[in-house]
Amino acid sequence: MGSLSGLLLNRLSYPMARNIYFTVIFCWLPFSLLIVEGEAQDDDAPAVRNVELKSGDTVSVNVFDEASLSGVFSVGPDGTIVFPLLGSIAAVGRNPSEIASDIESKLEQDYIRDAQVVVALAEESELPPQAVTVIGQVETPGQVTFKAGSSLDLFTAIASAGGLAERGNRSRIELKRRFGDDLRTQFLSLDSDRVYRMQNGDTLIVHAIPEVVVEEKKMATVTLIGEVKSPGALEMDPEVPLDLIGAIARAGGFTDLARPSKVVVRRNTPQGIRTYEVNVSRMQKDQTQPFMLQPGDTVTVPESIF
Repeated sequence: MGSLSGLLLNRLSYPMARNIYFTVIFCWLPFSLLIVEGEAQDDDAPAVRNVELKSGDTVSVNVFDEASLSGVFSVGPDGTIVFPLLGSIAAVGRNPSEIASDIESKLEQDYIRDAQVVVALAEESELPPQAVTVIGQVETPGQVTFKAGSSLDLFTAIASAGGLAERGNRSRIELKRRFGDDLRTQFLSLDSDRVYRMQNGDTLIVHAIPEVVVEEKKMATVTLIGEVKSPGALEMDPEVPLDLIGAIARAGGFTDLARPSKVVVRRNTPQGIRTYEVNVSRMQKDQTQPFMLQPGDTVTVPESIF
């Protein structure tokens, strides 16, 4: 502008040059402001979302100056969009810019010279829900689903399955998780791993608390048969030793037909069955050392031969 103003002032009279000079300045300023404003608007324009597409997404395709080819298209289950003239265009795993370039090149091959195509994501499909299987000692075994992109921890997974059953072991929860072809197992606890994050396809097995089996204490007995008034089994108090004479007394004593001098005691030992013949009559008279019985002994009082 400096060289132009000097030329005008040299060639024209001062009043005329001044009028032309200001006319040029005022005509040029709005044009320059328009350019600056346009650049600012371009900087503020929203960026196109350039995400990878998936089945179910909807894209808008705009072909410049070709309204019949422009429109909205859905990504089908086969991962493509069906475009006029061109047929199937691969879409899944590609971003809108890549698809636009693909459509441009194919249109320019046979249909449109210097095609200009803009592709944008119009509507994103929802991802299918994810699931964790919870079985074992929970109230409602089965699958627990959660929204794709959200998180699910161990505590929430167990709670969603109705919580632990009566015998559920909170310290022994088995997690099975697949890594490719490898199925790995680890054990978790609700106390220390309650916020452990689950993954789609995990399986949780809640084990049972070990059942405590209380064995009934078997009462030790000796059995008396033959010539006693009340034959049968006698319970033995483990704290009170039982001798042969005392056992016969508890069985009601000898009958009138008994032969006290030939009482037989049969006993199981590690070496086999041993038999003892005891003269109870002499033992009673002589006050000799008593014959002590052991659990499982069988006492037979024979019948007198006379």
